[in-house]
Amino acid sequence: MECHWRNPSSPADIGTTFKLYTRQNRYSGDVLDRTDDATITSSNFGSSRDTKLIVHGWTDSMRGSSWINMRDALLDNYDVNVVMVDWSDGALMGYTRSRANTRVVGREIAKLIEALNAATGATFGSMHIIGHSLGAHIGGYAGEACSGTIGRVSGMDPAGPEFSGDLDNACRLDRSDALFVDAMHTDGEILIGGGAGLMDELGHQDFYPNGGMEMPGCPRLDASCDHSRAVEYYIESISSSCTFSSTRTGSTWDDIDAGRWTPCTSWSCPQMGYKADLNKGIGAFYLETNGDSPYCQG
Repeated sequence: MECHWRNPSSPADIGTTFKLYTRQNRYSGDVLDRTDDATITSSNFGSSRDTKLIVHGWTDSMRGSSWINMRDALLDNYDVNVVMVDWSDGALMGYTRSRANTRVVGREIAKLIEALNAATGATFGSMHIIGHSLGAHIGGYAGEACSGTIGRVSGMDPAGPEFSGDLDNACRLDRSDALFVDAMHTDGEILIGGGAGLMDELGHQDFYPNGGMEMPGCPRLDASCDHSRAVEYYIESISSSCTFSSTRTGSTWDDIDAGRWTPCTSWSCPQMGYKADLNKGIGAFYLETNGDSPYCQG
């Protein structure tokens, strides 16, 4: 299916890179090359550990402090492999070209996952892609392209422009892309209103903190603040003992917004963020956050 009207750049021009961090090499990443098994087998990659692949979005790179903070939070709290996926050369182009490039990056990640499986025996189910904005849809494309079903994709405010509305599931993140797909919506206003995300349900669990459009503590119509707040929530959810507990649930966000919701109990609804998979409930979920860190209200 042709999901993007514009042709993407070549893999060489996009220049996707993979750096592996573990508790054995927290600050000096091992460069992984999907075409060279030696870079995998000689690295600190542990096939018995879960693997977290972090993917940035448009106009971003893995050099940003948020991604370093996420890597450190993961390694501080869990013995995992962290792979930082940098596709900044392809993300710094115009939005439409960068959008087209996401499918190429998704295939590159899928090929890396297959190489990790072939070289070390790491299972597809142990792979968890965490993506922001366009990176969320990259996670979906990677899961779709893999020869085996990966364990999880987490979308942090998946990009909305050219992804919202009546669109085939193959063209964006959806629940068929992994065994478990969760999405957090923080900037879902229509683009004309400044929104960079979308309100459509994409996963098994879709979270709409504060209604999913405007986050407390962010200036009115500041899309970058609302859009990036999803990353901050996710980082806090990794390390905080406070739970981002849902308070209302419905089949869809429209149901919740229309008052057709059910109150959550401590066991009936999932937590937003990293620990969402502890509860396998399916649907849309609402909760409130604080305007400043710590964001979690418990």
